[in-house]
Amino acid sequence: MARFRSFLFPGALIEAHLLTLDIRESHHMVRVLRAKAGESVEVLDGKGSRYFGHIIDAKAKAVKVEIESVERTSKRTPKVTLLQSIPKGKTMDLILRMATEIGAAQVQPIFTDQGDVQIQGKRLLSKVDKWKVTMIEACKQCGLGYLPELLEPVSIQEWLSAHPPAEGTLRLVASLETSSGSLLDTLALAQSVTEVIVAVGPEGDFTASEYTALQASEFQPVRLGENVLRSETAAAYLLSVVDQYL
Repeated sequence: MARFRSFLFPGALIEAHLLTLDIRESHHMVRVLRAKAGESVEVLDGKGSRYFGHIIDAKAKAVKVEIESVERTSKRTPKVTLLQSIPKGKTMDLILRMATEIGAAQVQPIFTDQGDVQIQGKRLLSKVDKWKVTMIEACKQCGLGYLPELLEPVSIQEWLSAHPPAEGTLRLVASLETSSGSLLDTLALAQSVTEVIVAVGPEGDFTASEYTALQASEFQPVRLGENVLRSETAAAYLLSVVDQYL
């Protein structure tokens, strides 16, 4: 029997062996997926727990699931953080989806000098909320135990000031500069790494002053092959190679 998969939003309720989905997930389960009472369900909380059970009440506003078992998984190590310049349009949605699927632990959107996006206030909050839903959908589709943490967007200068270099952290920046080193050679030199932070710039690349600031903060410039990549391709490339190597 096929198993449906859902996500434990804050509006959900857990009582002993009973789980009640929030309105959004209940509607999706009943109206979109056409789930019925008696069918199997896996519910992810994005924090390492998976709830397995079956539907006992298929109401569109409050699906009730009888919990049969709970599985808990450990976080992946080392921790991988993506420092991503915010691109225009829906490209950020694609980047967040891929970062979630590949297994990033954290995503920090940043504003850069040559970036195309400088939104603020309510528009920014609304955008972040939509991005979170995109990541949750990717988490559900792949059945991931942990949902990456999406941080509030800040300028690259603000982030660098608030996060000085730390022992056990490897910092990499995708670079178009001729002096950039090999990604694999740089990874090979990493010893006892507990966190990897990868930075990807805008389509127009980081400015000279931003590269200077990144290198002062111990970001090592690395090449991503011979070709110039789009921002979303660079993010997926860098995260994938780091994931496979480490």
